[in-house]
Amino acid sequence: MISSIPPSGRSAAGQGDSSRFGKYVLERRIAVGGSSEVFLARPAHGTQPAPRLVIKRLIPDVLEEPQSVGTFAMEARLHRAARHPNVVEVYEAGSVDGEPYLAMEYVDGVDANRLMRRAQTMHEPVPPEAATLIAHELCGALACVHTAVDDTGRPLAVVHRDVTPSNIYLSLDGDVKLGDFGIARLLTRSSMAPETSPLKGKYAYLSPEQVAGEDFDHRADLFSLAVVLAEMLINEPLFPGSGQLAVLLAIRDCRLDRLHANAARIPEGLMQVLETGLARDPNQRFSTAEHFASALAPFVPQDTATVRRALAERVAAMREPQTDTRTAFGVVRDQARDSVLTLEAVTEPQLARLKVRDAPVQENVSISKLIEWAATGRLGPDDLVDMTGNGFQRLVDIPELERHLPSSTAPTGRLNGPGIPDFVASLDHTTFLDVCARMLVRRETGVLFAERPVQAGDSVRKEIYLAHGRVVHIASSEPSELFGEYLVRRGLLDRAELDLALAVLPRYGGRLGDTLIGLNLVDAVQIFRAIRDQGRDRFVEIFKWGYGRLSFYRGVTPTRIEFPLDLDLVPLMMSGLALVSPDEDVVQAHQAGFRDLLVGVAELPETLKLAAWPPEILKVVGAAGEGRSEEDIVMALTAARLIDIASALRAIDVACAVGLLERRSARGQG
Repeated sequence: MISSIPPSGRSAAGQGDSSRFGKYVLERRIAVGGSSEVFLARPAHGTQPAPRLVIKRLIPDVLEEPQSVGTFAMEARLHRAARHPNVVEVYEAGSVDGEPYLAMEYVDGVDANRLMRRAQTMHEPVPPEAATLIAHELCGALACVHTAVDDTGRPLAVVHRDVTPSNIYLSLDGDVKLGDFGIARLLTRSSMAPETSPLKGKYAYLSPEQVAGEDFDHRADLFSLAVVLAEMLINEPLFPGSGQLAVLLAIRDCRLDRLHANAARIPEGLMQVLETGLARDPNQRFSTAEHFASALAPFVPQDTATVRRALAERVAAMREPQTDTRTAFGVVRDQARDSVLTLEAVTEPQLARLKVRDAPVQENVSISKLIEWAATGRLGPDDLVDMTGNGFQRLVDIPELERHLPSSTAPTGRLNGPGIPDFVASLDHTTFLDVCARMLVRRETGVLFAERPVQAGDSVRKEIYLAHGRVVHIASSEPSELFGEYLVRRGLLDRAELDLALAVLPRYGGRLGDTLIGLNLVDAVQIFRAIRDQGRDRFVEIFKWGYGRLSFYRGVTPTRIEFPLDLDLVPLMMSGLALVSPDEDVVQAHQAGFRDLLVGVAELPETLKLAAWPPEILKVVGAAGEGRSEEDIVMALTAARLIDIASALRAIDVACAVGLLERRSARGQG
């Protein structure tokens, strides 16, 4: 129960200061985060609940924000429900003068982040016995967290979401503690959707499904723990990259190159445990923390007391008197927006000279405009640019501009391609759905050019690159589909912020995503997902074309891909149908075929086994079985509340297009 303590007044309790806070004395502030601050404290009288402890309280700026106060209360609730020797204990949740606080266990030692960074710096890996002991005990902590129940005994289904080295505390006695439930969540119906549960956690320890914006559960925590264990064993980051986006890509694709390159450092048999914990598919990981602990148990020495002493000695050697206490609690200052960036604070944008074929030289052209023209096809690789005042160069020889050229350099006004196309279709007579189905069924690798004439002789052109039936890259000649414009439309960026980023784009090698991250204007995970979503939207928009031409060139790959999309065609097809067919239109279009017999495929073709089939399609195919009318299928599924009518009909359209369902006309049978 939250107690109420008479007001005592707020004090900053800065370095070296002490101040009264209810029944505690705040000795020193040791950390501050985006919404809370943490103090080393002691009881004002006596030694209960502990001679030294940690007080965590909200900062003044967020006291009026219901969401922050609610999150703080949730953290207290989760800590109370998850009591375990390897979980930082919360002694009390209360309030002082209306200011919520938590009185928590003080772990006198260092966090695992410091342990691992020191090991890497000194080239002295954490001993495997200590690493496996730490991971094994954290499995016990997570088992408690994941199985926590409320006061009525009902499971809370907690996901910690921040199992990272900075939240793993190692004491001078060799104890291991998991702390900071500040971003944990309950898997309630409303919190399952990624859109309603903003992604948190340190990037390098997120699970692939978190990075991709998919639903996730407690197995995401197990993935994070496996990353921590792997990094302790190999003594270097598991997912490397030149920037945050590169790290997120490595996680999404679950690239374990560094782990395998350091196999000699892994005790025999432990590699298989790590690979299971680090599986891309959550269904292939350990199902529970208990199962993970069982797999680790053979690698934990029986003489744990000796291992703890060695770990405690290493922790003690890293302690610096009166300077390391901030690692006793995992709140780190977030300086992402400490400084306000304005256009006035930026130097004049870089200007260039441009010469296009026989046209006169254009002076004072902004770099952002050159990038826009390169990306949309108005400039080609052989056009000349002087960016530095040292003379003209071909655009293709300037890295900041060359990376924005479409992979195919054919002019946007002509549908030229690499030789004779292997497949040509007109959208006047063929639906884009059928073309997508063809690409999927054949698991095509190549480029699909889509072109649609618009006003004044211009045309819109898109290049869709596929690898084994998956979309890996999409380029567009539409200025409105440039990445910056897309971010503004989505509300992730305002116009002034985009102008700021474009003004300093050359400082970041012409990469807008890295520029926005570097300026702290947009979060790296938001950029990551926006790039993926933009690719999806560029693709799905073609479903709206009532006319145009498609040409496919098999075997053609893009000249470069800085961000492979890796999009499955089936969800794109479902989204495209939803975009162009409102619910009432779908029902109207299917009325004539409600009596048709739909027969499900007896066995999934080999080429379709790797597709990510949405549940709607699996449901209609399963309901069809060996033969059933469309009307019966839809009515059965909707009556059972498994799907709505429009979604069922769209799923039937996709299933028929790819051959999972065979439609037999009722007229033909009559």
